Amino acid sequence: MKVVLVALLAAALCVGIVHSLACYTCTNQGSNSKCMTATNCTSDATACQTVVGNYLVGITVTKTCSSSCVPTSLTVLGVGTTTSCCSTDLCNVSGATSVKTSYLLLAACMGVLGLLMRDKL
Repeated sequence: MKVVLVALLAAALCVGIVHSLACYTCTNQGSNSKCMTATNCTSDATACQTVVGNYLVGITVTKTCSSSCVPTSLTVLGVGTTTSCCSTDLCNVSGATSVKTSYLLLAACMGVLGLLMRDKL
């Protein structure tokens, strides 16, 4: 019984609170500094998307919540767009992806659980 309680406690500590993804959002802005509005995405959004367009007259930056983001880059004669995707809260601050640190926490929790259970198996 003790083992079950310890396992349940370890599992409870490893599970994060479920909440919607938060992304920076904006539409067709002339610079990244104008795209700092944080938005809570709908439940179907799995990624923050940033689209940067390089045109002859300047750049545009569009940031959104996305349910199907696909990273792409297309440039023809110096004109084109780049789409980047990331999946952690406010990760699209500069269009770069970030490392998901919750994987490290999950691995640490699993390691502790393994140590607690090794003598019981």
